[in-house]
Amino acid sequence: MKIIASIEEPDVIEKILKHLGLDAASQTRNRSPPEGLFTHSTQLL
Repeated sequence: MKIIASIEEPDVIEKILKHLGLDAASQTRNRSPPEGLFTHSTQLL
């Protein structure tokens, strides 16, 4: 595999990632499920 080009300008990289929906603002954050969603106990043994 040969690298034939690279993008080094941060503004251009940001624009490409935003267009692809891969920028930080587009990413959803992981979160816990809503309280009461599961009926089983979550106590540690």
